[in-house]
Amino acid sequence: MLQNIKTAYFIGIKGVGMTALAQILHNKGIKVWGSDIKEKFFTDEVLKKLKIKYIEGFNANNIPKEVDLVITSVAYLNKNNPEINRVKKLKLPLYTYPQVLAELFNKSYGIAIAGSHGKSTTTAMLGYILEQAGFDPTVVVGSRVNQWGSNSRLGRSRYFIIEADEYRDAFLQYKPKMAVVTNIDYDHPDYFKNAQQYQRSFDRFIGQPSIEKIVTSTEKINYKKFNLKILGEYNNSNAALAYKAALKLGVNPQVARKAVENFKGIARRFEYYGQFNDAKLYDDYAHHPTEIKAVITACRQKFPNKKIIVLFQPHTYIRTEGLFDNFIKALQKADEAHILKTYASAREYGQDKSGEELAKKLNAKYFKNHKEAAKFFKKKLNSNYVFLALGAGNQWQILEFLLVE
Repeated sequence: MLQNIKTAYFIGIKGVGMTALAQILHNKGIKVWGSDIKEKFFTDEVLKKLKIKYIEGFNANNIPKEVDLVITSVAYLNKNNPEINRVKKLKLPLYTYPQVLAELFNKSYGIAIAGSHGKSTTTAMLGYILEQAGFDPTVVVGSRVNQWGSNSRLGRSRYFIIEADEYRDAFLQYKPKMAVVTNIDYDHPDYFKNAQQYQRSFDRFIGQPSIEKIVTSTEKINYKKFNLKILGEYNNSNAALAYKAALKLGVNPQVARKAVENFKGIARRFEYYGQFNDAKLYDDYAHHPTEIKAVITACRQKFPNKKIIVLFQPHTYIRTEGLFDNFIKALQKADEAHILKTYASAREYGQDKSGEELAKKLNAKYFKNHKEAAKFFKKKLNSNYVFLALGAGNQWQILEFLLVE
């Protein structure tokens, strides 16, 4: 599909994966531009730095009559998006992000990092190790890598590392030579109806005949505990997986260890924002009960004498409903937890009944917007607290509100 392509238009270009793919095509000399919602993401700065233009808002008139390829985020594929409708009417070539990424990845020595938790960090770690070892890989990560200032790295070697998402079985389109599986913990109940179906999807992924090497969390890894710059016991597990994968690729153990221990992390993973009324402020992408529990535990270990107060923004109505009891248990690990209105998927409509119910069960405050939350925390926070803003949405903006005023 990419042969003789000179122009490519992206619908949902500010998505993390979409931005990474846009960078790769841009680097190949293809003219790239696209559209997305007005909300600000870290990818705005990445696109501006590369001078990749984008339009804010979806409009049928944005679609040119002549473009070689249109790439859409899966989030907008089955939604009544005016640009997709226009593309279909004009009968332009339309592909999803996983389809185009697979076209590039499957022609390389592909290394796919899959799993329910930790895949972004593990992908970035392995990419950084191979970079430091001189392997010059191309890497696509689901967050900004602090040492790169971007969520992708464009290499010239045959090595291509990606974060392989299981949602809607997207990772089954990839034909890796190496697969790393961090863990398997039921998620995405809007697509996988139960844990058994979720497990079967991973079994299909791991069972692909293309895979020459597999690294999993159950494999015994002989190593001395890493002296990491990033927080959390779970990151030692991520580091061990990246280290083992690097060694299987032929990286010198000393080079691999040095790279792991120098790794500075990725955005939105226990990311420190500053202080408000002497309370330390952190943001974390944790949006699954297992992740919430892990980050609260890590925070407790770092600040044993502080009270941990959480603002959690659920991500999708269906996930909140499907894992409701586990969310309650995880959030109860904090000294105090409050709920921000759910960050719904582009595929969802309706009222935030699950978010309101979550707050009720926790005897917590429920905030309809950031302004309400900011007002509450301005009065609440002091030196006794560490404040965690948790979720896969835009709850991090509350930290900026607190620091600006």
